[in-house]
Amino acid sequence: MALSATLHATSSLQQSEVKCFLQFFSLRRDGEQKRLALMIAPKRKGHCSWIIKSVLQNRNSSFNDNGPTEPARVLLERLFAQTQKLEEQMGRDPHLPQDAQSGLDLGILESDLLAALEALMTKEEDLQDAERKVLLEHTELNRAKEELERREEEIAAACSKQEKLEEELKRANLNLASQATEIEDLQLQLKERDQEISAAQSALSLKVDEMNQMKNELMKKSEEAADIESELKSKAQLLNKANEIVKKQEVELQELRKGIQVIEEELEVSVTLRKVEEGKLKVAETNLEKETMEWLLVQEELKKLAEEASKHTGEANETLEDLRRVKKLLADVRSELVSSQKALASSRQKMEDQEQLLEMQLVELEEQKMSVLSYMTSLKDAQIEVESERVKFKVAEARNKELEWDLSVEKELIEELQGELNKERSSLQQAIQEMSSLQEELDRKSTEFGETRNLLLVKESELVEARVEIQHLNSEQAALQLMLEERDLELFNARKKLEEVNQEIAELRMLMSSREDQLIQAMTMLKEKEEHVQTMQHELNDTKLKTSEAEAVVERIVELTNKMVISIKHEDSDGMRMFDNMEHKKLHQLSEKPTDEFKWQKKQLETELEFTRDSLRTKEMEVLAAHRALTFKDEELKMVFGRLDAREKELKELKGEMNRDANDLKKLYALAQERIGEKSISDLAIEKLQLEAAQLEVEAATSALHKLAEMSRELLNKASLSVEADSGTSIFLHNGSDPSVLDNSECFSEVKTEVVRLSALTEQLVKEAGIVGDVN
Repeated sequence: MALSATLHATSSLQQSEVKCFLQFFSLRRDGEQKRLALMIAPKRKGHCSWIIKSVLQNRNSSFNDNGPTEPARVLLERLFAQTQKLEEQMGRDPHLPQDAQSGLDLGILESDLLAALEALMTKEEDLQDAERKVLLEHTELNRAKEELERREEEIAAACSKQEKLEEELKRANLNLASQATEIEDLQLQLKERDQEISAAQSALSLKVDEMNQMKNELMKKSEEAADIESELKSKAQLLNKANEIVKKQEVELQELRKGIQVIEEELEVSVTLRKVEEGKLKVAETNLEKETMEWLLVQEELKKLAEEASKHTGEANETLEDLRRVKKLLADVRSELVSSQKALASSRQKMEDQEQLLEMQLVELEEQKMSVLSYMTSLKDAQIEVESERVKFKVAEARNKELEWDLSVEKELIEELQGELNKERSSLQQAIQEMSSLQEELDRKSTEFGETRNLLLVKESELVEARVEIQHLNSEQAALQLMLEERDLELFNARKKLEEVNQEIAELRMLMSSREDQLIQAMTMLKEKEEHVQTMQHELNDTKLKTSEAEAVVERIVELTNKMVISIKHEDSDGMRMFDNMEHKKLHQLSEKPTDEFKWQKKQLETELEFTRDSLRTKEMEVLAAHRALTFKDEELKMVFGRLDAREKELKELKGEMNRDANDLKKLYALAQERIGEKSISDLAIEKLQLEAAQLEVEAATSALHKLAEMSRELLNKASLSVEADSGTSIFLHNGSDPSVLDNSECFSEVKTEVVRLSALTEQLVKEAGIVGDVN
């Protein structure tokens, strides 16, 4: 089983490695074909047929019926070396026009790859055939071993049966002799037991009669005891009820006493409250008397004041207010007197009600005291009756105990007699059973004697047959042993082959790990280049923005120069004729030259921008085509992965113990596949082309900025010359207060400021472009 598991594991490992190599080289081949398709697209068709022919020739030449002429490891090493050479050539110069050489290299690479793949496939098929043969042989060996073990067990069973039969024959002879002696002894014992049984039966009949008499007496006494117990139980129940009633009455008495105490306390509290309220009433009556006296005095004073008011009419106005205040005070005092009188009346009524309640409570207390006294007398009578019943109950209990003791003594006697009877009965039954068992043993021994004779004859015949079978099985065992030795030699050879295959697989794994390290390094380089391209793209966007600003400034300068030319023309027509021709010529030259130069430079910039846009569009189209090709390849890879998954599901039952190694290889392959899928060789070529296009655009932008700087310097020089000429003409003018001259000077100042700003901006752009060039 271990050998079959190793075979399954090696086959699964080789299958997974073959898949990894297939997909890895298909991806690398697709990437190289994409990269070369960008450079040698028209010449690709001519090489396809030649490559197919070479592949077919290589297939026919490198393989025969027996298997691959070269080992797979050598082919793979040669293939890796060729791919490294191709990558080095492409890395040195991606724009080489060596189409034929690259086509030849690709054809050789593809032929080698197909040869290596076919070698691996043939090895895989050979391994599968060997695995199947080994499994079949292993199953046959297991079957042979099982048959041998079964035959050995049968031989051992036959030998053991023979020995058992011989022992059983000896035992049967001994048993026959012993059984004859036992039969004679049993006959003597039967006679003795018959005599003992007859004597025991007569004694039993006498004891049974005595037992019946004792049972009748016990029945009578037990009935009397039951009657006494029932009477005692009824009296005990009555006593318990009486005790419960007494306890309840005692509890009720205690509750009544507590209620009486509470009522007495409430009466004392109400009496004290009544005394306090009477004192308050007395105080309130004295206060009312005082207030009534004061009120009467105030009325007398009012009368006196009214009389004085009639006398003193002059002082009436002053005293009116005092009178009003006094009246208010009197009204307040009167209202207080009325309210106090009402309160006194209500308090008197409350006192009367409380007195009535107290009288009622006193009557109830007296009634409760009378009822408590009656309860006490009834309780004393009940206690006397209970004590008398208790005395009677104790007497009855004493009588009951005496009867119970008598009954227990009689029961013990009866139980002893019953035990003796049971013992005698059991001994009789045992004697009878022994008689029957002895008779049965006699019959059984006689039957067994006949059976043993028959068995002896049968066993002798079986012994002869078993000896013949043992000889036959020994001969078969020797033949199977020879077969096993031959199979062991074949298995040893198969294990040697498997070890060689495992060594080759280990070497292939080492190669795969080294290639994966190289792939990781290439991926890091690609990522660094991508970051560099992104920085270049950002710098290009900045330069484009600055060029657009420069174009706007140039257009502004052109407009200002046109305005300046128009104003100078009007000024020349109105000015002096001395300087008319000279100024006209100068201004005409100044207006024509910058406009022509600006137009030419503007057209040049527009053409350059259109050229860069076209190049960017073409690059975008190429990138889209590459992305489409990549998506198509990804779909093909997904289809291949689906087929591989289906194949792996079918082979899961055969993998066994080596699933972990296969899963690790799958994970490594998935990582490598993702990294290869992210960036292929065609992406590298596209990125290089994009970098070159970006460098060209940067150079064009820097040249355009240099031209803008030169144009701005020329404009500055021309503007300064025109300003000097204007200043020269203004010397000859009388009273230079012409408004057109002022307008021209303002236009010149505006032009000068705009030109200065444009020159500063262009210098800044040139500096930044120079920095970008240094970075590139």
